[in-house]
Amino acid sequence: MIAATGLRWILTLLFCALAVHALWRVFAPGSHSWTARLAHGLHGVMALAMFAMAWPWGMDLPGTPQVVFFSAAAVWFVLAALALPSSPEPRLRALASTLPHAVMTGAMAWMVVAMSSGMSAEGAGGSQAHDMPGMDMSAPGALATMTLSTAGDRWGAGLLALVLLALGLWWLAKGFDAGRLTPRTSVGVATGSAAKGGALHAAWDVGCHALMSLGMAVMFVVMV
Repeated sequence: MIAATGLRWILTLLFCALAVHALWRVFAPGSHSWTARLAHGLHGVMALAMFAMAWPWGMDLPGTPQVVFFSAAAVWFVLAALALPSSPEPRLRALASTLPHAVMTGAMAWMVVAMSSGMSAEGAGGSQAHDMPGMDMSAPGALATMTLSTAGDRWGAGLLALVLLALGLWWLAKGFDAGRLTPRTSVGVATGSAAKGGALHAAWDVGCHALMSLGMAVMFVVMV
């Protein structure tokens, strides 16, 4: 999907690092719930899918299973927040904090559909192309080997890029605030260490969400 070698490798390293962090959070010992572990697992799969999309062989992966998976993940994020056994106010706060994750996974499903039906890829060395309806070849030296051709799809990709950029910057600010405000002391040394460790994990999680969102925004930009 991405022709620029430097950008492709930067995003590859970014998404692989995010996948490693997410999978570590899935299996790391701790008191977080199975829903939190599942959410980390979904983010790990999403990072691996984004890594694959940056490479030509990613176009050979089946699209329908990915669309079904990420669409179901988006619905799960919303339903998991709504199903919390709590009062309406905490449930609404949980839904507000979960919606960005639903937007990200929904955007993943949209991207797979767009790549499967509205894009074209240059062959090796630019000598071959797989022509499909609604596709455009990119000019030599362009950032992407494929671009969306229809105006509606390009507007959709641009809008999603802006939304993901805004979410990434919002998460990044939250991550810095969470890291800066980690507890220094508590009732006891052990309690203070545990609280600080939990706050640092939360800061890292939010920071990883920010990097994921920003990386996805770049992927959407090169599609326009």
